[in-house]
Amino acid sequence: MSILLFGASGNIGSHILKEALLRGHRVTAVTRSTDLEPQERLTALKADIADEDEVAKIAAGHDAVISAYSPGLRRHSAEEAAELIHKAHDALFAGVRRSGMRRIIVVGGVGSLEASPGVDVVDSDFYPAEHKAHTLRNREILRSLKRGEHDLDWTYVSPPLSIKHGERTGIFRLGEDRLLRDEAGESRISEADFAIAILDELESGRFIRRRFTAAY
Repeated sequence: MSILLFGASGNIGSHILKEALLRGHRVTAVTRSTDLEPQERLTALKADIADEDEVAKIAAGHDAVISAYSPGLRRHSAEEAAELIHKAHDALFAGVRRSGMRRIIVVGGVGSLEASPGVDVVDSDFYPAEHKAHTLRNREILRSLKRGEHDLDWTYVSPPLSIKHGERTGIFRLGEDRLLRDEAGESRISEADFAIAILDELESGRFIRRRFTAAY
């Protein structure tokens, strides 16, 4: 399979890249500025996800797009990140449609998962107020996909509350709209196992036009 991957140098994106190559896929890895180490079946590009014309041009000829784009809260405030996320996804969805390719997986946020009946994580009393602006924007992106506004064969994947470097085990649970917690009440997964869940979905198409989450 030929995959176009945005955010390929990020914490999650780099693990998606590694997992995709491990499985024998061909990957066009897009970054803003980082040079990637040459590898077999890897084409590295520097491009702007917020440029619809660039997205349309580079998406053409691929089988699927995975977006692990994040503007990064170390460089931007939550409000600035919200605006960047909005512009990036508008351009991404429009560019992918123009390319003639329909399959896309969007790595989103945890905030739109249901923490308790009728209460999303972003609206819960434990969610950090300083993160809400960009989290609400991510939730609106999911809602726009569910409303059918972008006419794509999309999958939106939400991480659990904690996603960090860790072991690649291949053992985790899948859910849809509810936050997953283990017996100790923790909601977590390693970046390596999260990448497995994403590539599994790309290959199986189990959650087309649906959201899923993965956690231990």
